[in-house]
Amino acid sequence: METTLTIDGSGDGYGSGSGSGYGYGDGYGSGYGYGDGYGSGYGDGSGSGYGSGYGDGYWATLFAMQRKKWPVVQQRLLAEAENNASAIAFWKSDCNGQASNGGRPDMPAEPGLVQEIDGPLKICTKGALHATMNPGEWKGDRLWVVALYGNVVWQDDKAGGLKRQILGEIVL
Repeated sequence: METTLTIDGSGDGYGSGSGSGYGYGDGYGSGYGYGDGYGSGYGDGSGSGYGSGYGDGYWATLFAMQRKKWPVVQQRLLAEAENNASAIAFWKSDCNGQASNGGRPDMPAEPGLVQEIDGPLKICTKGALHATMNPGEWKGDRLWVVALYGNVVWQDDKAGGLKRQILGEIVL
C-alpha cells in the first residue's frame, strides 16, 4: 500500500569538525619599505543538535480505535482494501453523506458504496474522486475512511483517483 496513517518522530544528531589553514603574504609599497609575512592556524570544533518532525496522528489514532467497533462486514471491506487498494485515506461529506468540498452530487456515502468516474484523472478538478491524509483541513460534517483503486495522483496531503470505495465512518 502506498500510504500510512501515522507520521510522527524525532531525532538527535551530533557533529564535529576540524580544520587548518596556511597563509603567506607579501606586500610592497612605494617609499622605503618591503615586507613579508607568514601565518598559520589550526582550529577544531564540535556541536550537537536536535530535530524533530511531527504529523498529526490524531486522525490515525481515531481510526484505529473506531475500526475495531465496525461491524464484521465493514472490517472485511477494510481488510480487502488493505490488500488491494492503491491508497486508504479519509474523505469528508456533509451531514447527508454528499460531497462537501465541491464534488458531484451522488448517492449518499455509506459503507460499501463504490464510486467511479471516467478519466482522464486530474486532481483538484471534477476529474477525480478525492481523499486526504489531513481531514482537518477540509469542510464537512462526517468523516469517512475510503479506499482509492487504480492510478492515484497525490498533491501534498490530497489524493485523487477514478475509483473510490467508502469503507466506514469515523464518528467525531
